[in-house]
Amino acid sequence: MNQERLLKEKQEEEEREREQKKIVMEEKIQEWLKMKREQEKLEQLVKQSKEEEELQRKLEKQREIKQKAQQKYKDWLQKKNQEKIEREKKEKEEAALKEEQEKERREMAEERFKEWLAKANEKSRASPKSPCYAKSPYDKSYPSPSFCNPIPWKPIHVPPPDTSLNKTSAKKLQKQRKSQQSPSTVFRLRNTVSGAQLWQKR
Repeated sequence: MNQERLLKEKQEEEEREREQKKIVMEEKIQEWLKMKREQEKLEQLVKQSKEEEELQRKLEKQREIKQKAQQKYKDWLQKKNQEKIEREKKEKEEAALKEEQEKERREMAEERFKEWLAKANEKSRASPKSPCYAKSPYDKSYPSPSFCNPIPWKPIHVPPPDTSLNKTSAKKLQKQRKSQQSPSTVFRLRNTVSGAQLWQKR
């Protein structure tokens, strides 16, 4: 009886130890799982943070590129506008200079014309009026010519070509053609003449 009781106590003790070990094991497993979850969570947070940082860097880089492009376009547009202003200013200056030169040229031409007209009027007043030009209402505006040819113009007489020279030239040309005939042609002509004479004799 006593032995059975000891055996039973021993079994109960072993059962308690197993239960205790099981509890300890479960606690360790739960602790490990908790630590694992925390580690994974931390790794996920680190990964997410890195991705966000990378995204921020990309966005910042794109923003810088966009700002540089806008600044570059702004500088280019400002340069073009400045060039346009300078070109228009230069064109206006050239047009004004050209107009001034044209004005000076017209004034100089008018001055020279007035001087010439004054000299011509003085010359016409100093010289007597030419009898070969009749007075007209334009005499006051334009001076009379300083020279008048009293001899009227006549056509120059051209003698007709000499016909005797043409006849002599024609005869010379005919002789040259006869002298240039080939012997075969002369032979054929002689045969023709002799044949005609024989026919007449018959």
